Amino acid sequence: MKTLMLIPLLGALSLSAVAQTAQDQSDQQQQYVPVNARESRIELPADYHKMWPSDYSNYIKLYSLSNGMTLSIFSRGDTMYASTDHTWHKIVAVSPNTFVALDKQLKMHINLLDNDGASGDLLMVVPAQTLADHTILGEKVLYVAMH
Repeated sequence: MKTLMLIPLLGALSLSAVAQTAQDQSDQQQQYVPVNARESRIELPADYHKMWPSDYSNYIKLYSLSNGMTLSIFSRGDTMYASTDHTWHKIVAVSPNTFVALDKQLKMHINLLDNDGASGDLLMVVPAQTLADHTILGEKVLYVAMH
């Protein structure tokens, strides 16, 4: 009798272990985000131009990013800035809808949509970090979508 009760219990335990292994494998597969090799770093091209307020007024707003952060585009005087945290980055236009921070910390492609929305992407430098175990993670470039 005890043997008969033990068999279903062992079966249930083995099924949960298989399900957990499958879940772990699927979680690992979902963590990878492909980044274009040409977009793995932020460079400031030699031929960029300063935009005037009349040129960039449509871009001044808050943009929701796929990682939960918010990209803010704003101006002070005749200079355009972007921020994803509390650090201001002076930005310039490298094409009609592509902007790069002069400090090479941000690069964004913003496509303005007819419904007052936007799509695009943002490349941003994540500074080096020291973990609790004193491991140092080097500076890296993060690619996020805009929606």
